[in-house]
Amino acid sequence: MKSFFKSELFGDLTKLVQITFDEASEKQKQLFSESWTDQLFDWDTPQYGLTFSELIGTFRLTVLASVIGNDAGTPLRSHDGANTFTGEIPRIGHKYPMTANKMRELLQMLETTRIADKAKTQKLIDTMFANVSEAVKGVKDRYDFITLKALSNGGSVVLDENTNPDGRRLTIDYQMPSDNKRYVDTIWNAANVNTADPFEDLSKIVNDFKGKVDFGAMMMDNSVLLMLAKFKTVKQAIYGTDKLNTPLMLDYLNEQFQRYGLPPIVVVNKRNDVLVNGKRTVVNPWNANMVTFIPQGKIGIVKTAFEDNQIMPEENVTYSNYDRGNIVVAQWRTGESGDQQAAELTQASSRGIPVFTAIDGIVNLNVSATSA
Repeated sequence: MKSFFKSELFGDLTKLVQITFDEASEKQKQLFSESWTDQLFDWDTPQYGLTFSELIGTFRLTVLASVIGNDAGTPLRSHDGANTFTGEIPRIGHKYPMTANKMRELLQMLETTRIADKAKTQKLIDTMFANVSEAVKGVKDRYDFITLKALSNGGSVVLDENTNPDGRRLTIDYQMPSDNKRYVDTIWNAANVNTADPFEDLSKIVNDFKGKVDFGAMMMDNSVLLMLAKFKTVKQAIYGTDKLNTPLMLDYLNEQFQRYGLPPIVVVNKRNDVLVNGKRTVVNPWNANMVTFIPQGKIGIVKTAFEDNQIMPEENVTYSNYDRGNIVVAQWRTGESGDQQAAELTQASSRGIPVFTAIDGIVNLNVSATSA
């Protein structure tokens, strides 16, 4: 018997996966919501090798030219060499089964005369794309996990039994400069709502890096935003002393902050599940104690490599490419010949790693501590 994906019944629908991917690309639309990594990074051209070396930009004040005499020689400046970040491109992926029982339900539905053919076709497409969508979103969210964890954790990411339970143990250190890891003068909490000065804490970072970095945003957890809007010093700076009981909404807060030279606030509210012994556990990649200043424009590049199945594709496996070809969707059948459960598997996989080329221009402000 032919694979369900290869059969006349399902084969044409499988082709729709790549067609849908292609159409989304042509229309510059996203099948899935745009990820943080898509917003903040460019994607490099895939390479065959699995190691990489990427230049890291350096944010420094401009060296003043010298005022020299008419007949004097021009001073020669030394050129500060750019740093490099090197490493290995890891593999990201997982797969979902469509079990024999699910196929029985679909076949039963197809034999039901009370359901119109158009509705049957739509049901098949929805069922097939449910696995495709879930698999692809999981890959994109893993990229986001690395991106957001590094941005809010001093440029460091640890993949361990809690955040990557069925994968490899890995620590990625993007080498954020120690001077970019800052602390508040007074802890931002409810007890200090009348004494702490977040406005001063935020302004100090902008002033300290003026001439070196043009910040494009301040990224923070929603809980920090809600706390920020309650501080007396913030309300006084915006409303004066006569409207301290007036609520501060994000749009108005951003409007007023930018008048004072502060970058706009971007709220990070990201949650995902990981499976620990088959049970879902919620993980939050963003450190809620951190406000992160990021430069304007793209802050890095995702280094990518070709997947093994792009170099050596297998027979009886259907392949589709998504996201500039950096995510490969593979669909195939398992069964008794391989001593496995009868199922049709949908796998999404990718080889890539975000690299922060602007790491010197990213600043962490820890609002829960006054020193290391």
